[in-house]
Amino acid sequence: MNEKRIVVAMAGNPNVGKSAIFNALTGSRQHVGNWPGKTIERAEGIFYHGDWEIHLVDLPGTYSLAAQSPEEVVARDYILSGEPDVVMNVVDATSLERNLNLTLQILELTDRVVVALNLMDEVRRRGWEIDVKALETDLGVPVVPTVATEDEGFPQLAAALVEVAEGRRQTHPASVDYGLTVEGHVQSMKADLASLGIDGRRRWIALRLLEDDPEIVEAFKAGNLSSCCLKKDDLSASPQALQAVLRRAARLRESTRPDARVEIVRRRYEFADEVFRRAVRRLRPVKESPTERLDRIFIHRIWSWPIMLAMLIAVLWITIQGANVPSNMLSTAFGWLADVTRDFLVRLHAPWWVVGSLVDGLIVGTGTVIAVMLPPMTIFFTAFNLLEDIGFIPRVAFNLDRLMQAVGSQGKHTLVAMMSFGCNVTGILTCRIIENAKDRVVAIVTSPLILCNGRFGAGLALIILFFGKRALVVTLAYLVISVGAMLLATWVLNRVFFRQEPSGFVMELPPYRKPNWGQVIWHTLIQQVGHTMGRAVMIAAPATLLIWLLGNLPPGAPFERTAVGRLVGALAPLGRPFGLSGEMLAALLFALPAKEIVVPSLAMTYGLQATLADSEAVLGYLGHTWTPLVAFSFLTFYMLYLPCLVTVWAMWRETRNPKWTLMGLVVPLVTASVITFLVYQGGRLLAFS
Repeated sequence: MNEKRIVVAMAGNPNVGKSAIFNALTGSRQHVGNWPGKTIERAEGIFYHGDWEIHLVDLPGTYSLAAQSPEEVVARDYILSGEPDVVMNVVDATSLERNLNLTLQILELTDRVVVALNLMDEVRRRGWEIDVKALETDLGVPVVPTVATEDEGFPQLAAALVEVAEGRRQTHPASVDYGLTVEGHVQSMKADLASLGIDGRRRWIALRLLEDDPEIVEAFKAGNLSSCCLKKDDLSASPQALQAVLRRAARLRESTRPDARVEIVRRRYEFADEVFRRAVRRLRPVKESPTERLDRIFIHRIWSWPIMLAMLIAVLWITIQGANVPSNMLSTAFGWLADVTRDFLVRLHAPWWVVGSLVDGLIVGTGTVIAVMLPPMTIFFTAFNLLEDIGFIPRVAFNLDRLMQAVGSQGKHTLVAMMSFGCNVTGILTCRIIENAKDRVVAIVTSPLILCNGRFGAGLALIILFFGKRALVVTLAYLVISVGAMLLATWVLNRVFFRQEPSGFVMELPPYRKPNWGQVIWHTLIQQVGHTMGRAVMIAAPATLLIWLLGNLPPGAPFERTAVGRLVGALAPLGRPFGLSGEMLAALLFALPAKEIVVPSLAMTYGLQATLADSEAVLGYLGHTWTPLVAFSFLTFYMLYLPCLVTVWAMWRETRNPKWTLMGLVVPLVTASVITFLVYQGGRLLAFS
């Protein structure tokens, strides 16, 4: 511990207000990244208490430290690392008995713990009383009541953290009695571990071996006990000795009746129940809470479905309608910037290719991406985060779990799909909430089949152009096709690659709460929109510049002899079975960096102009050239065919597996080809024009 600076690890179950405490304490002095070598989000920040600088590290929310999921591994490894001077265990006071399961596991790892008893306002509102002193006595560590939304208890919490970290406040962590049989095995195992030269956390390691903890067992097999907080150089035991300990643990585990793991978990919950009963009492009769009353409607087997559908339509309608004005304003602003820049370069007598590439390629192309993508993404993410903060989104996952189970997945996959409506990259990053590795991979691979704002915003202009008054019906049809394609691909992937692996998930339904507007806006603008737009612009800017150059080189050549013209000719035969021309396929290729530039790309591939600028002229030309069947076929393929390059990068970053990244390209392409072929050929058979 450095002088006047301590490191605090925040641990707790999901939905206990951990993020609210973190944001309230650190304010703007925070940043978000990933854990080294992991794709799990890592939030860090600092705050001050007197002369002390307190460095806060927000661990992933988890119900256990059993290392069954990436979040559990990250949380446990960080506590074991010794880097934190003290652990702040945030507990939901309204679900104290269940939360104590994690608390007791943390106390087995370290004695430097402070419990933040959060949501005490909810406890009082429900007519409960918690004896904080009795709870402190039973747990053997400081317990501080808090209300994160009102900053209640924060000074006392900070003081307790400093006192425990300094050693001025002694702790005596509670130790669960696991019964004569298990405790006897633990003592025997501790002696074996001591003979290996392990002198720290022997009780904890013995319990993990008796539970057949996969991380600890693998560490013993590999002869590397870094996960047990030992450097390899500290260990003098041979691999044979480590294997002997593993075999002994297996024999003891198998000889335990009932199962050792079950007995350990049962005893821990019994201990938590005893602590709960001594510390908590009810002051007034039980009344049905607002959450229980609302859940009779929102998770009803029948009424939940129209409510969810209405909510989805409302969010999409607000996104589409609300984005029009800011999108037009941004488009006008970038048009003005293009005109000013063009005039400036002309006055400087800049070469034609400099003027064209910078103005028509870079400024107009990138401006199109920002104008189309930024407003709807901001509105959609704000609406989604508000619904999540209120507590509605977890209910959606709960309601749709049965549907997802039918295709071999689980309810949290629906949360990924909803986030993908805003941006496929964000949807893929959201897959981190899925603990099951199989379900997480399937969700990542199928996320590009969900319409993102980039495709939806650009495609909407074409839908309105070609279908007029029927645009709303056609738009809903594409949403149905998108979701149906995702469900079908999920079913196929599970049948082909994961037939023997079961699905399932556990999700806590939090109480309905008032949204924290500051947290919602920060999360939307900084962590979602800012990061996604930054990546999109970094790829779209050079891509639009390249498109312009390919359409204008060699200088003065007819369109057919430019690079774009030759590409159009080469692709023409491939698109005929699908009703797609070479110009359409070339435009779709150019739109891969960012789907928002599809209309400017069509301008170049049709050779209508040597600029990416006048999109209205392009739409007017296409309106007189394409039939409704051709337009519907093009839009079907465009909505599904391939993810943008930013999405491909996100898939690789999340899976680190070339097989699944390639599958993320193959699945959308095959799906788009099959559906577009059926649409076009079926339309021809039915004589649609």
